[in-house]
This record gives sequence, structure tokens and C-alpha cells, in this order.
Amino acid sequence: MVLAVEAKRLSVGYEELEELLWAVRGVSFEVREGEAFCIVGESGSGKSTVASAIAGILPPHAVTEGELRVGGRLVVKGNERDYEGVRGHLVTYVPQSPGASLNPYLEIGDQFYYVLNNLYGLSRKEAREKARTYLEMAGLDPGAVLDRYPHELSGGMLQRAAIALALSTGAKILVADEPTSSLDAHLRLQIVQLLKRLRSEVGLTLIFITHDMLLAGVLSERIAVMYAGHLVEVGPTKEVLRKPLHPYTSMLIECVPVLGVKRPLKAYAGEPPNLSEAGRGCPFYDRCPFRLEACASEIPPVKEVGESYYVACWLY
Repeated sequence: MVLAVEAKRLSVGYEELEELLWAVRGVSFEVREGEAFCIVGESGSGKSTVASAIAGILPPHAVTEGELRVGGRLVVKGNERDYEGVRGHLVTYVPQSPGASLNPYLEIGDQFYYVLNNLYGLSRKEAREKARTYLEMAGLDPGAVLDRYPHELSGGMLQRAAIALALSTGAKILVADEPTSSLDAHLRLQIVQLLKRLRSEVGLTLIFITHDMLLAGVLSERIAVMYAGHLVEVGPTKEVLRKPLHPYTSMLIECVPVLGVKRPLKAYAGEPPNLSEAGRGCPFYDRCPFRLEACASEIPPVKEVGESYYVACWLY
């Protein structure tokens, strides 16, 4: 088994006002080459921080501990040399909003030129030819897009252009950080179908960040559930969605309406703990309907409960 990404006890913190706040706490997981791996959780769970660490775009004030390997290369935050030959070459990134990756002052064709010239020294003509190839793969007409500015494109076209730009680097690991959350249901479906098709055509390893369990079910083969910076459940997507083991995973599933399925939606009180609250016990303790005495004082260890299936809960 070849691993595209491997994290061992990875922690990521941010220095804020002379205080170190840990957004990710000792997570360990593996992403196999060629698979679709989803990381899910509520806002503030740490999933986007993990995505940024993999893509090599953590902010300067971030602090990391543990190990992270991307494409077999050990990368360490704060040392740009570790990401040489990795960022843009082995791993590429699509943000939640294409406006975060596309320069509003440059035509789409020029955006490809500046990226590809910086990475590979391609000329403007060579970059445009490559742009045509990947825009077509993303379902866009290059002639109608290359000479237009981002504000002249619709939201769906912008996200397709951002995906095409990311893939044009030649990287085989794509980190997509909630790329559909700002789109309507119709466009969301189009982008999901596009990602599934490109995975097959290009041979991508897809790491998809989302809060939507339905999207995770459609896109991924394995799923990792995060809460308050901790990984609480990791396993094959079908098994996790059919019979979740962690109470938080159950909560996420029970809160999602399913078209054509009549069942009451459950609401869970509370919210994830503040980052400044270190917490000695299980981070889900205050919201868990099944909490035990041990949950208040000890963080549950990650336990293997099946083939490639792990859960961090004292119930097991």
C-alpha cells in the first residue's frame, strides 16, 4: 500500500496574544494513494487546519508538533525548504471560495501563466496551451474563459477554473477545502460529479474537507470525523454512515435531512469547546448523551475496532 499522506500525532497551534491555542491535537491518519478521503466536522473542529498543513499553507504564526509526510516527503511547518518540490508539485489545493485563489486583477489565462511559470518556467504560450487542456477537462470552454476576469464568470465557472488551475500543476494529491459550500445545490452536484470524474481521469488522491455528511458519503471511500481538534472516528465511509460508533458521528448524521426519508431531525445542545480550554477529558463530554465517569477526566485512546476502522470513545 502506497501512502499519499501520513500524519503521526500531528498537532497544530496558533500563537494568539501570547497564548498558544491548539486547533489540532495529536491526530494520526493515513491517506492511500488514489483514494478519496473525507475529513468532516463542524466549524472549528480543526479540519481546515489539517488541510492547510497538508497543502503547506499554514500561516506564519502556526506551530506544529508530530510528523506529517506528503508524497513520502517529511514536511515541517516553518521550514520552506521542506515544501520545495512538494507544494504545487506533489500536492495542490482548492479553497472554499475561488476568490481566495484567483487574482481579481488578472485574466484567467494570466493566472495559469504566473503559476506555471513560477513552478516550471513555462512561457506564456506554453502555459495557455496547458490551461486549455485543463479548462476543457473541467468542463469549460477555454475560448470563453481564458481572456476573462474572475468577476466575469459565474460561481460554478469560477470553481471549475480554480480546480483546473490547481490540477494544471501536475500534482496528484488534491486538497479540496469545502469547495462546494458557497454554491447552490445544482452547482454543488456539478462540482461533485466533476471531482469524481477527474479522480478517475487524472488518477488523483482526493482529500475532501466538508461539514456535510451526505457529500462525504457520495465522494469518499474512507472518512475521518474530527471534533474540537481531535480525530474521534476513522473508517470506511459506508460502515461509518451505516453504523457510526462515536456519538458525535451519530449526531452529525442525525442532523442531516435526507430527501425522501421521513425521520425526525435531532438537535443537540451546546457547541464545541473553546480552543483555550485545554480539557482533561473527552472533548465531546458536555454534549454526549452516553458519557461515562471516565469521560470527564481522561481523553479516550484511539482503538482499532475493525479493519482500518478506529474510534476514540470510552464506550469501546
